[in-house]
Parts: sequence; C-alpha cells; structure tokens
Amino acid sequence: MDGKEMALHYGKVSIEPDEDGSCRFLLRGELDHHSVKEMREVIDGKLIDYRPLQVILDLREVSFSDSAGLGLILGRYTRIRDYGGTLTLVNVSEDFMKILRLAGADRFLTIETQSRKTKTMA
Repeated sequence: MDGKEMALHYGKVSIEPDEDGSCRFLLRGELDHHSVKEMREVIDGKLIDYRPLQVILDLREVSFSDSAGLGLILGRYTRIRDYGGTLTLVNVSEDFMKILRLAGADRFLTIETQSRKTKTMA
C-alpha cells in the first residue's frame, strides 16, 4: 500500500487501505445470505492483495444482520488471525452485539459498539 490510495468502492463494501499497514472495510446494507457472498469475495480479495496487519470492519451502515453476517465476521477473523493480523469491529449496533454475545464471539473479538468500546482478546 502506498498511502496515496483513496477509498475503493465495491457494491456494499468500501475499502480504505492505509500506509501504516491497516485497512478499513465499511460494510453497507444487510448482512444476510443474499449479500455476504459478494462482501466475502471483495474482502478476501483485498486481504490477499494488501495483507493488512490491522483490519477494521466498520458496521455503521449495516441495517440488519443475521447468522450469515456472523459467519462473515468469524470467517474473516480466522483468515486474518491465520496470517498474523488483527481484526477490530467498530460501530457495532446493539442488535448485532446481541448476536455476537450469543455466539460467544464477544470473548475473543475486539469490538467497539456505537455507544462504547469493548476490548476483548483471545
């Protein structure tokens, strides 16, 4: 990443790579079985291209999520962790936070809700 790149837009995903080795993905719309396949392909492609050490998934524009959204998050967490990076979720709604808690994912993910920051590590 050369630091001069601007946000890249791919459907419901915008990507902001940074020269410090981080990459922010802004997700938009619904995280359900209709949308996560495309999002997963975009995110995974950029993870391969950039290999960012810090990945931020910004959920501020996510209007709905179900178990498919949870699967998207957990799959990216595993992929990023496997090559030595870290994943942070930011702007997580209280509704999605409930899903993360039920799955136990709040115990190992670093999460910033829309109202507060919760730092959890594996």
